[in-house]
Amino acid sequence: MRIRRGEVLSWSGDRTKKVYFVCEGMLGRIISIEVNGIAKRRIMSIALPGLALTSTTHLYRNTPHEGDIVALRSGIVVGISYKAIKAFKTEEPAIETLIDILTHKKKRQLEAHIQILHSTSPFERYLLFDKLMPEIRQATNQREQADFLGISRRTVQEASYFLLTGKRPKK
Repeated sequence: MRIRRGEVLSWSGDRTKKVYFVCEGMLGRIISIEVNGIAKRRIMSIALPGLALTSTTHLYRNTPHEGDIVALRSGIVVGISYKAIKAFKTEEPAIETLIDILTHKKKRQLEAHIQILHSTSPFERYLLFDKLMPEIRQATNQREQADFLGISRRTVQEASYFLLTGKRPKK
Protein backbone atom coordinates (compact mmCIF):
# COMPACT_ATOMS: atom_id res chain seq x y z
CA MET A 1 0.00 0.00 0.00
CA ARG A 2 1.14 3.56 -0.65
CA ILE A 3 1.59 5.54 2.54
CA ARG A 4 1.90 9.26 3.17
CA ARG A 5 4.08 10.91 5.77
CA GLY A 6 2.18 11.18 9.04
CA GLU A 7 -0.29 8.40 8.19
CA VAL A 8 -1.06 6.09 11.12
CA LEU A 9 -1.09 2.42 10.12
CA SER A 10 -1.77 1.02 13.58
CA TRP A 11 -2.92 2.81 16.74
CA SER A 12 -1.52 2.00 20.16
CA GLY A 13 -3.54 -0.81 21.74
CA ASP A 14 -5.06 -1.84 18.40
CA ARG A 15 -5.70 -5.60 18.36
CA THR A 16 -5.19 -5.92 14.58
CA LYS A 17 -2.44 -8.46 13.99
CA LYS A 18 -0.24 -7.27 11.12
CA VAL A 19 3.35 -7.06 10.00
CA TYR A 20 4.21 -3.86 8.13
CA PHE A 21 7.17 -4.51 5.82
CA VAL A 22 8.82 -1.35 4.45
CA CYS A 23 9.65 -1.40 0.73
CA GLU A 24 10.14 2.37 0.39
CA GLY A 25 9.92 5.15 2.95
CA MET A 26 10.22 4.83 6.71
CA LEU A 27 7.97 3.78 9.60
CA GLY A 28 8.29 4.58 13.27
CA ARG A 29 6.68 3.34 16.47
CA ILE A 30 5.74 6.51 18.30
CA ILE A 31 4.46 7.18 21.79
CA SER A 32 3.54 10.45 23.43
CA ILE A 33 4.77 11.13 26.93
CA GLU A 34 3.98 14.04 29.16
CA VAL A 35 6.89 15.95 30.69
CA ASN A 36 6.02 18.87 32.98
CA GLY A 37 2.57 19.11 31.41
CA ILE A 38 3.94 19.18 27.86
CA ALA A 39 3.29 16.31 25.45
CA LYS A 40 6.50 15.04 23.86
CA ARG A 41 6.90 12.59 21.02
CA ARG A 42 9.20 9.59 21.51
CA ILE A 43 10.23 7.38 18.62
CA MET A 44 10.67 3.92 20.08
CA SER A 45 11.62 2.07 16.89
CA ILE A 46 12.37 2.86 13.26
CA ALA A 47 11.90 0.64 10.22
CA LEU A 48 13.85 1.52 7.09
CA PRO A 49 13.38 -0.34 3.77
CA GLY A 50 13.95 -4.06 4.31
CA LEU A 51 12.71 -3.94 7.92
CA ALA A 52 9.27 -4.33 9.44
CA LEU A 53 7.20 -3.28 12.45
CA THR A 54 4.58 -5.53 14.01
CA SER A 55 1.35 -4.57 15.71
CA THR A 56 1.88 -7.01 18.60
CA THR A 57 4.90 -8.03 20.63
CA HIS A 58 5.20 -11.40 18.86
CA LEU A 59 3.67 -13.30 15.95
CA TYR A 60 1.99 -15.73 18.37
CA ARG A 61 0.92 -13.21 21.01
CA ASN A 62 -2.13 -11.02 21.38
CA THR A 63 -0.34 -8.34 23.40
CA PRO A 64 -0.37 -5.13 21.35
CA HIS A 65 2.78 -3.03 21.16
CA GLU A 66 2.66 0.30 22.91
CA GLY A 67 2.77 3.15 20.43
CA ASP A 68 1.34 4.02 17.06
CA ILE A 69 2.93 2.80 13.83
CA VAL A 70 3.31 5.97 11.78
CA ALA A 71 4.79 6.74 8.37
CA LEU A 72 7.82 8.97 8.98
CA ARG A 73 8.38 9.12 5.20
CA SER A 74 6.00 8.52 2.33
CA GLY A 75 6.56 5.27 0.49
CA ILE A 76 5.33 1.75 -0.03
CA VAL A 77 4.57 -0.74 2.75
CA VAL A 78 3.32 -4.32 2.55
CA GLY A 79 0.81 -5.05 5.31
CA ILE A 80 0.52 -8.77 5.95
CA SER A 81 -1.90 -10.29 8.45
CA TYR A 82 -0.50 -12.76 10.95
CA LYS A 83 -3.15 -15.22 9.79
CA ALA A 84 -1.78 -15.12 6.21
CA ILE A 85 1.81 -15.52 7.44
CA LYS A 86 0.92 -18.52 9.60
CA ALA A 87 -1.05 -20.17 6.79
CA PHE A 88 1.66 -19.62 4.20
CA LYS A 89 4.41 -20.71 6.63
CA THR A 90 3.20 -24.30 6.50
CA GLU A 91 3.43 -24.33 2.69
CA GLU A 92 6.65 -22.31 2.31
CA PRO A 93 9.51 -22.83 4.80
CA ALA A 94 11.29 -19.71 3.50
CA ILE A 95 8.71 -17.61 5.37
CA GLU A 96 10.16 -18.91 8.65
CA THR A 97 13.60 -17.74 7.49
CA LEU A 98 12.23 -14.31 6.57
CA ILE A 99 10.57 -13.95 9.98
CA ASP A 100 13.83 -14.99 11.69
CA ILE A 101 15.84 -12.45 9.68
CA LEU A 102 13.40 -9.62 10.43
CA THR A 103 13.32 -10.55 14.11
CA HIS A 104 17.12 -10.66 14.27
CA LYS A 105 17.48 -7.25 12.58
CA LYS A 106 14.93 -5.71 14.94
CA LYS A 107 16.67 -7.27 17.95
CA ARG A 108 20.05 -5.85 16.84
CA GLN A 109 18.47 -2.42 16.44
CA LEU A 110 16.87 -2.65 19.87
CA GLU A 111 20.15 -3.70 21.51
CA ALA A 112 22.00 -0.77 19.91
CA HIS A 113 19.20 1.63 20.89
CA ILE A 114 19.32 0.47 24.52
CA GLN A 115 23.11 0.81 24.60
CA ILE A 116 22.82 4.36 23.23
CA LEU A 117 20.07 5.37 25.67
CA HIS A 118 22.22 4.24 28.60
CA SER A 119 25.05 6.55 27.56
CA THR A 120 26.14 9.04 30.19
CA SER A 121 25.45 12.36 28.48
CA PRO A 122 23.16 13.50 25.66
CA PHE A 123 26.19 14.61 23.60
CA GLU A 124 27.88 11.21 24.02
CA ARG A 125 24.56 9.53 23.26
CA TYR A 126 24.51 11.20 19.85
CA LEU A 127 28.14 10.24 19.11
CA LEU A 128 27.33 6.62 19.98
CA PHE A 129 24.22 6.82 17.78
CA ASP A 130 26.43 7.95 14.88
CA LYS A 131 28.75 5.01 15.49
CA LEU A 132 26.18 2.24 16.08
CA MET A 133 23.29 3.32 13.84
CA PRO A 134 24.72 5.28 10.90
CA GLU A 135 21.99 4.14 8.51
CA ILE A 136 19.26 5.54 10.77
CA ARG A 137 21.24 8.75 11.34
CA GLN A 138 21.52 9.28 7.58
CA ALA A 139 17.83 8.56 6.93
CA THR A 140 16.36 10.75 9.68
CA ASN A 141 16.16 14.49 10.27
CA GLN A 142 17.34 16.25 13.43
CA ARG A 143 13.88 16.33 15.06
CA GLU A 144 13.44 12.58 14.52
CA GLN A 145 16.95 11.91 15.84
CA ALA A 146 16.21 13.95 18.97
CA ASP A 147 12.90 12.10 19.50
CA PHE A 148 14.60 8.72 18.96
CA LEU A 149 17.46 9.49 21.37
CA GLY A 150 15.51 11.40 24.01
CA ILE A 151 17.74 14.47 23.65
CA SER A 152 17.21 18.07 22.56
CA ARG A 153 17.46 19.18 18.97
CA ARG A 154 20.16 21.63 20.05
CA THR A 155 22.28 18.71 21.29
CA VAL A 156 21.77 16.99 17.94
CA GLN A 157 22.94 20.15 16.18
CA GLU A 158 25.99 20.54 18.43
CA ALA A 159 27.02 16.90 18.08
CA SER A 160 26.50 17.00 14.29
CA TYR A 161 28.71 20.10 14.12
CA PHE A 162 31.34 18.29 16.18
CA LEU A 163 31.24 15.26 13.87
CA LEU A 164 31.70 17.54 10.84
CA THR A 165 34.42 19.81 12.22
CA GLY A 166 35.97 18.04 15.20
CA LYS A 167 35.23 21.17 17.26
CA ARG A 168 32.62 21.87 19.90
CA PRO A 169 30.42 24.85 19.00
CA LYS A 170 31.11 28.14 20.78
CA LYS A 171 28.42 29.21 23.20
